[in-house]
Amino acid sequence: MTGFELKFAAIGITIVFASLAVIVLAVSLIRRADSSWQSREDRLRKAAANREQNIDTTTLVLLTAAAGTMLTGRFHIRKVRRLRPADVSRGPWSVQGRAILHGSHVVPKKR
Repeated sequence: MTGFELKFAAIGITIVFASLAVIVLAVSLIRRADSSWQSREDRLRKAAANREQNIDTTTLVLLTAAAGTMLTGRFHIRKVRRLRPADVSRGPWSVQGRAILHGSHVVPKKR
């Protein structure tokens, strides 16, 4: 090998290792950003789960009116709860299946 070939090989190896160093730096920055985003989402999820779940009076009145319209008689609402708890993550398929199942139940009207 001549001096030119050695210089050319050294320049090529330097470029390759510099490129690899830039890639490693980019991947580590993305990983740090991702872990900080994940920890932020976890904190927000825990804060939302610790919040007291309540229904405002307007929503309760609307639910009562809807039940009264469906049943057209005396009725008592015993419990109102969320269809999907905030701390449980379910996919859209299960939510859609549950909606179809609940929609298939027909409440007979009292005469």
